[in-house]
Amino acid sequence: MKGAPERILDRCSSILLHGKECPLDTEMKDAFQNAYLELGGLGERVLGFCHLNLLVEQFPPGFAFDTDEVNFPTDRLCFVGLMSMIDPPRAAVPDAVGKCRSAGIK
Repeated sequence: MKGAPERILDRCSSILLHGKECPLDTEMKDAFQNAYLELGGLGERVLGFCHLNLLVEQFPPGFAFDTDEVNFPTDRLCFVGLMSMIDPPRAAVPDAVGKCRSAGIK
């Protein structure tokens, strides 16, 4: 699963460290929150990633996963990391900001 780091982290109870799942404690959560806030503050888009090994008996090959009627586990996941990307503003943004300023919007 991927998504906003704070939402992903909230679903996790463990973390992957050096190839092994370890319990995710408050100190580790705080460290990751500081990391993604720092990256976000630099103007980068940050994604969090987690996984969960599913039992083949419950989720056989071809299982129809449904994100609308969520028919799969969404908690007690394992946090696997963060990724940040440079996400520059679209070309029209500077012009839109200029128009807002000229209209008196701060």
